[in-house]
Amino acid sequence: MSMTHNRTDMEVPYLSTDVSQDFESSLNLKVIYMIIKAKRIRNLELHFRWLPPGKRIVFGVSAIDRFQSLLTKIGFTDTLQIGESVLPPPAFGSISRFNALGKLIIHKDRPKETAYRMVEWHWQEWRGKNSSEEQSKLVDVPYKRYPRTFVLPPSVELKIAAQSQEGEKLITSPMMTYDKRNRTQLLHTINLFLDIFGECQVFHENLDAIINVPIKHLNWTVLPPGRYPWSRLKSQVQSLIQRVPTGNQKMIDNRLETINKHEPDFVAVGRAGFRGYIIFGFTAKNLFVLESIYFGNATYILGERWEELSALTKAEILSEHLHKDRVIHRVGWHRQIQKLLFA
Repeated sequence: MSMTHNRTDMEVPYLSTDVSQDFESSLNLKVIYMIIKAKRIRNLELHFRWLPPGKRIVFGVSAIDRFQSLLTKIGFTDTLQIGESVLPPPAFGSISRFNALGKLIIHKDRPKETAYRMVEWHWQEWRGKNSSEEQSKLVDVPYKRYPRTFVLPPSVELKIAAQSQEGEKLITSPMMTYDKRNRTQLLHTINLFLDIFGECQVFHENLDAIINVPIKHLNWTVLPPGRYPWSRLKSQVQSLIQRVPTGNQKMIDNRLETINKHEPDFVAVGRAGFRGYIIFGFTAKNLFVLESIYFGNATYILGERWEELSALTKAEILSEHLHKDRVIHRVGWHRQIQKLLFA
């Protein structure tokens, strides 16, 4: 039996129930699955009236060969090995952008505050006899803006799994519990699949095979071992730096070069949803410096071991409880970095 509702702009549940008579009679098992097809949903209860509270569920898509080029864009490898896990990049729509980058809430109902923008000033200094020498320095330029609050990215990662060893591969979310307390997370995860794939399936049977899979995180590319002089490292990250406005590129160059002068043991470059982030590892000091190409951000000093750090979600890495220190991108940044890495 198959029941399908044509989609319109209205939010109508799309429910498909597929029962194989031979399969059911041989295993005495009824296979039920649900597919949501929409741009976005806002009413969770409308779609899940049939699901009892406390039920374990996993969201995902099946028949993943349909999405081969899309899966590469997400960050999975060409071989699509079971267990691969990756944070999708912010390239598919507003939901994937929020999932990877977070968002700013601008409080226009409050008085404006003073913020600072670090820029490089250049001027000509006269040396006498009609000669001059170009000088430059970093300065903080104040400006007024409405207060803002940064909301951490949900950082839902997608994983390749299967419902049995021989079963077809699926793209799945982490396991969740259907409960009103998880409403925000459930809605976000469904809408993330809709944003990327245009559909979202709900799996609620045989979940152990889906969940209990050794995870291989694909969010970081660790550069080959060895010391990297800035000229060599710059060639590895140049494509990232070129993504930011021209006026900010020299300052980003300067920050990365400053950290790299302290000779980290290794460098890891973020990929997929971590693109734009670089980690410099100083294992003897148990320090890991997380730098971002994004303007107005900060440098994070982390103290976890790399094996643990590389398995964390983006939200976990950016959350304050992991930070040994946080150095704002402002004048004085170089002095603080020097102090932290020479301590």
